[in-house]
Amino acid sequence: MLVATSGGHLTQLNLLRPRIVPRDDVLWVTDATAQSESMLAGQRVVDLPNRAPRAYLGILRDYVRLCGVFRRESIDHVYSTGAQMALSAMLAAKTFGVPFSYIESGTRVRELSATGRVLARVPGINRYVQYPFAADDRWQYALSVFEGFQAVSASPSTVTPRVVVTVGGNAHYGFERLVRSLYAIIPADWSVLWQVGPSDVSDLGISTVKSLPNEQLRAEIAAADLVISHAGTGSILTALQLGKRPIVVPRRAAHGEHVDGHQDDLAAFVASEGLALVREADEITLDDLLESLHWRVASVGDPEPVHLA
Repeated sequence: MLVATSGGHLTQLNLLRPRIVPRDDVLWVTDATAQSESMLAGQRVVDLPNRAPRAYLGILRDYVRLCGVFRRESIDHVYSTGAQMALSAMLAAKTFGVPFSYIESGTRVRELSATGRVLARVPGINRYVQYPFAADDRWQYALSVFEGFQAVSASPSTVTPRVVVTVGGNAHYGFERLVRSLYAIIPADWSVLWQVGPSDVSDLGISTVKSLPNEQLRAEIAAADLVISHAGTGSILTALQLGKRPIVVPRRAAHGEHVDGHQDDLAAFVASEGLALVREADEITLDDLLESLHWRVASVGDPEPVHLA
């Protein structure tokens, strides 16, 4: 059983799956979104509700639902990258005596997520972080979704760039500051796909989409000359996989754009690796966009499968 909330958590688990579960008899647990339905098309999926962060009563409701799944299915291991539905899956796995492995999100570079802090206190489960320096007596390091990427210089391919602006799949937090800042600086003759989630920018008079099926968004990013993204793991990883070095903009909790400031750490990490240009939503400039047109990302090596005990 592979458990992950749609968005960055699901993107990570789908990317890591060939390394941790190189077999076909898999049952996915996630919430039904355009991304998850597209990414997992043709696979066996159990849908859970898309709940707001830290909806603790929902954890118990999802636990009851998953207990029914365990009774019907022959589950021999549960793997999860979060978020809170990992807690429901852990409780069900404990109830039925099934091993449970939790991989903390790559978004959490130095501090654990709320889910991770809870699971750090649960005995008898396997816990992993995605950065070697974050390992300690409770958390092991085994693998990372950011292995195997390298930024390389390149010449712009077109005079009139194609741009993808994406704020990710979070259904509860918009990112109006980023959309409005970019609207003010992107030249009118550039082609732009605006994926804005729940952000209300209807007054700008631009054509936007709330979300896109995974394959369609990947196709748009693959064809783009420039990707501008919130500092979400799924959005950054998708850009890197498709050879793009994105401009990454962290959300700010003070502006109601996320539950906390954890995107800062991920933004700082990808910037330190040269895999992204990081800017504040209110400070991004046209020069930043033009400079980023001169970079691409290449895949380096082929990460090996990993056995998570």
